[in-house]
Amino acid sequence: MIDGIGIDVVDIDRFKASLERTPGLLEKLFTDAERSKPIASLAARFAAKEAFAKALGTGFRSPVRFQNIIVGHDDLGKPILEFDEELKDFLKQKNILSQHISISDEKNIATAFVVL
Repeated sequence: MIDGIGIDVVDIDRFKASLERTPGLLEKLFTDAERSKPIASLAARFAAKEAFAKALGTGFRSPVRFQNIIVGHDDLGKPILEFDEELKDFLKQKNILSQHISISDEKNIATAFVVL
């Protein structure tokens, strides 16, 4: 059963400009491990976090925060979403047991699609 879907598209240059003009935004949006990624990868990760919040239907309010959603990859390079314990517990309460994610970037666009 599908519990939700979400999609987001990010203009990479606009995203980069936002990070440059807003002190602390990089730290607010990304974990320590994510911050070292190139700008296109950061934009795709931002899109993934936004798409997840849309699929969940909550937006970014407790317990959904940018910092407790980690966009990573499995051993084969497939993108995955990881969560802190608080968000894992919330998803269990909602009976959301799995998620699927696709992320991509091309030239100046990054996009992500999430299915819960």
